[in-house]
Amino acid sequence: MNYIIGAGAILETGENATITPATLHARVDAALAQRVVVAAVDFDGTAESALRRLLILTQGWNSARFRAEVTEPLRRRGDCTLADVLETLAKGAGTGEVHLFSHWMPAEETCRALGRNGIELVAHPLESIEAASLIAGQKHRRWHAA
Repeated sequence: MNYIIGAGAILETGENATITPATLHARVDAALAQRVVVAAVDFDGTAESALRRLLILTQGWNSARFRAEVTEPLRRRGDCTLADVLETLAKGAGTGEVHLFSHWMPAEETCRALGRNGIELVAHPLESIEAASLIAGQKHRRWHAA
């Protein structure tokens, strides 16, 4: 087994949208851990249309680099679609591939929008993450696949 370990942020939608710095340690298959440069994880949602909280991260980065390369460009952009967020993440890290871990499949329009900008979205079931430890602000949360 290997890990995806990186700095990132939890993005929350809504009237009082927030960006909270976060760090993730996620145990996954060794081959997958070696392939992931950037990832988006939805631990709670059941559909893209119901997305309320999304963790985005870059493997191996620290929080200062993530803030400069991803968080600040997102803040400057303002309102974003999921495709906008994932494009900003990929471009900030200089990669053409984003891995999404969730209980839902991304909408075709999201995939097409990313594809038009040279970014491939690779979807994985959330259960591909066998266990995870998420630190956001002062909160620590653990997750285990069922």
